[in-house]
Amino acid sequence: MWLCLDGRGSESVAMRKIRIGLALGSGAARGWSHIGVIKALQKMGVEVDVVAGCSIGSLVGAAWACNRLPALEKWVCSFSYWDVLRLMDLSWQRGGLLRGDRVFSQYRQVLTDASFDNCQRPFGAVATNLSTGRELWFTEGDLHQAVRASCSMPGLLAPVSWNGYWLVDGAVVNPVPISLTRALGADIVIAVDLQHDAHLMQQDLLSVSRPEQAVSAKDTQALSWHERLRAHLGRIKNNRTSVTPGAMEIMTTSIQVLENRLKRNRMAGDPPDILIQPLCPQISTLDFHRAETAIAAGKLAVEKKMDELLPLVRPHV
Repeated sequence: MWLCLDGRGSESVAMRKIRIGLALGSGAARGWSHIGVIKALQKMGVEVDVVAGCSIGSLVGAAWACNRLPALEKWVCSFSYWDVLRLMDLSWQRGGLLRGDRVFSQYRQVLTDASFDNCQRPFGAVATNLSTGRELWFTEGDLHQAVRASCSMPGLLAPVSWNGYWLVDGAVVNPVPISLTRALGADIVIAVDLQHDAHLMQQDLLSVSRPEQAVSAKDTQALSWHERLRAHLGRIKNNRTSVTPGAMEIMTTSIQVLENRLKRNRMAGDPPDILIQPLCPQISTLDFHRAETAIAAGKLAVEKKMDELLPLVRPHV
């Protein structure tokens, strides 16, 4: 796609290619969906010029900006349940349940580039300054520090020290960084929202189980895929023992509620041109070993937006 600089469309005026930006939102383990979204966009022929990420979106976005997405996919798809547990370095001494040193030490082996200067396309990461309450945009300097700060979920990962300030997860102020994507020069923004269906799984985790009417196999086939998913989650819920929710469940659910309210307000004022919403409510906050499921959800979400994305496909000359 091309943009006429004076808006009149005459042949004499200069033309430039429209820049497409990708805003990758927060979502913890659901964040591996971003890999599926990116791969599906590439397969379609949608060439993204700039990328911005928040939290897990910054981790995936940085790898892609440095052409290390295949290495990241190989790494995360190799996770087992026990691998994830081994990466959790528990600590109550540094402002979070986890120090985060183990996982980000291994991430450095995947993302060997240490500076924004090594990015093959413009990239930005958003974090939150605890002292000022404002969002902080990283677009230069130490790439690993930017990703680490953007991923520091309050209470879970220890905050990051930067220039005399403490930084935490960018999702506290900007869960889907559409504004940063535009600031990086994007004319059209494709946003990826991972938390739109978070209540489905969290409601399943936190609510008291109730009896559910049985649904016959014939009736189940007549339901839409979304209704079948809800019915499946309901059956799982009924098989669980009703227990008081744990501290982690309460913390993560509360953060997701706040993020969703903030995100809706920000999108109302600055909506993306195309919104992609992978559906994977069965993936909980720390289910990082379920990468293949999340990646598949990302690909499917892109397919559902095919009609909106096709105009962005650039022909190969």
